[in-house]
Amino acid sequence: MESINLPALAAHPSVSRATRITRRKVNGQATAALLIQMATEILTASPTLRKKANITLMDLAAADKIRKELTRKTSVLHK
Repeated sequence: MESINLPALAAHPSVSRATRITRRKVNGQATAALLIQMATEILTASPTLRKKANITLMDLAAADKIRKELTRKTSVLHK
């Protein structure tokens, strides 16, 4: 059976260099619109999931209306 070489394992983290991660600018309205779109598509395709969540097709239509409004506001802000 091979023995574990502890100094080699301990040296591993020091070999990797810490890289600076740049944060991207957050766009909350665009993110919300995307999440609403994703949820709407998933729930539209799954009647069972809609029933479990007690969400109707009318609720999804209202959510889609809000998503379109958020998308419109986002596109106005970026012009």
